[in-house]
Amino acid sequence: FLRGACHKMKSSTVLMLAAASGELLVQIQGFAPSGVMLPGVQRSVAASKRASLFSPAAKKGGCGLGCPPGCRCGQKTQLRMSSLADDVNADFEELFEANRDWIDFKQAQDPDFFKKNAAEHKPSVLWIGCADSRVPSNEVIGAESGEIFTHRNIANVVMNTDNSLMSGMTYAVDVLNVEHIVVCGHTKCGGVQASLSGPKEFSPPLEGWLSHLRMVYRHHRAELDAIEDPDAKLDRLVDLNVIEQCKNVYRTAIVQQRLADNAAEGRPYSTPRIHGCVYDLATGYLKRVNWVTPDMEDPYDMFADENQSEKYNLQKLLANNVRWAESKKAKQPDFFEKLGSGHNPSMMWIGCADSRVPSNEISGSEPGEIFTHRNIANVVMQTDQNLQGGLQYAVDALGVEHIVVCGHSNCGGIAASLTPTAFSPPLEGWLHHLANVYRLHAKELDGIKDEKAKLRRLVELNVLEQCNNVAASSIVQAKQRESLAKGAPFPVPRIHGFVYDLENGKLEDLGWQDEISDVNGQFKVRNDYAAMGMADPADSDKAMFNRKPAGMSGGGNPLKGLFGK
Repeated sequence: FLRGACHKMKSSTVLMLAAASGELLVQIQGFAPSGVMLPGVQRSVAASKRASLFSPAAKKGGCGLGCPPGCRCGQKTQLRMSSLADDVNADFEELFEANRDWIDFKQAQDPDFFKKNAAEHKPSVLWIGCADSRVPSNEVIGAESGEIFTHRNIANVVMNTDNSLMSGMTYAVDVLNVEHIVVCGHTKCGGVQASLSGPKEFSPPLEGWLSHLRMVYRHHRAELDAIEDPDAKLDRLVDLNVIEQCKNVYRTAIVQQRLADNAAEGRPYSTPRIHGCVYDLATGYLKRVNWVTPDMEDPYDMFADENQSEKYNLQKLLANNVRWAESKKAKQPDFFEKLGSGHNPSMMWIGCADSRVPSNEISGSEPGEIFTHRNIANVVMQTDQNLQGGLQYAVDALGVEHIVVCGHSNCGGIAASLTPTAFSPPLEGWLHHLANVYRLHAKELDGIKDEKAKLRRLVELNVLEQCNNVAASSIVQAKQRESLAKGAPFPVPRIHGFVYDLENGKLEDLGWQDEISDVNGQFKVRNDYAAMGMADPADSDKAMFNRKPAGMSGGGNPLKGLFGK
């Protein structure tokens, strides 16, 4: 409200808002007509302090009901006291507070946690799961940061033509050497349910994505058509979809080559092992999909019992899931009943697949609060049907109010794009998109001599450019125009750029602002901000980049170091 009001003001002013209860007081000074804060801005927020979510002092857990640390049992919390120095977007004050509490909790457990976490990650599992906000992988299987490399999309679909997933799988298998690949679906899956509806109910790219799920139905039509109960049919299609996606994983050249290498080396068992699971929203339990119908070909022993150490045994993850589900039900008996009734997330999170950046944990979010898409280096492309299908579902079906692009320090994908090492496709093609971010900002980056600082800055610039790509999406633009037409003070969904620092656990808001993005002049279908009394921002200085307008650096060939193998 404040931001929208200041956009309409013709001169800098002081605005004070006092809630009737007297619990909230906000003071903002020095807003320019364009809505950009001038130096000397002051903000003070006085509110009732809430208990720390993860504080060791809260022995009964963040919710006060005896839950594990971090649990909020679906209860919304109040704003905390903050200052300008916090550099926190007011819309995300609660999220940033939860992040700070999580940091305190982790450091209380192990003072060196973040130092160890930043040093390296050696996940043993690649998790291919659904983007649904109710199925956060790390929570449901009790995995720590650094244990699971994660890719999430609508209905956990695996396609050879999907560069996003195939790049992640290549990195997981060839670089990280994961020993397990888990495909996890869940009951009452909205994506699977949508595939059962008429083919004309969704516009592309979501319709194109759902067509792959419809092919699963066609392949098993005889069995599914014989099931009269709609809920039972949906549950069975979820199971069959997981099995089909497991087979798609097995058929990839990436996995086949690794299996062949293992056989040639005489290993006692082939890795990566492929597993299918379904998470039951009504109970919180994972079930292992370990049988197939007679009409299905099963040319490999995908679900054989394992003879491995506990550390690398999937049974450990399943046992952790049981403990987590029992804990939730013991403290809040109706938790899964509420969770299974539906989800209404207010945020879409586009994050990196890195195992050290679990979105729900670092933001202190409960299942059902964040719709998540994860890929290598949190890249957003208009040609990526995987992401664009999820974006459309989040914006049009779920009506999310915020879209967060979150990168992280010491990102392996970003670092790989800086090296002239040859990677096999499709990973090489994926890294080209990151190299293009470097090209756009080559002048600034080439001036940074410290390699660690250069990597950090490229991480930040990549987040900002991916925010630009989100803003350039016709899906987002259409919804923003619709929100303004309905009288919203600013376009919804709002777009935010964060960076997670592995060395201290902190989330940083980069302050991406659609109002001053150069995307407006190049990609906006129409200037929405004219309706808000704002000047055309197309020629505005890109203050969020803290640089002059991007351009090719003079002299030399900027492609040589980035693309030369």
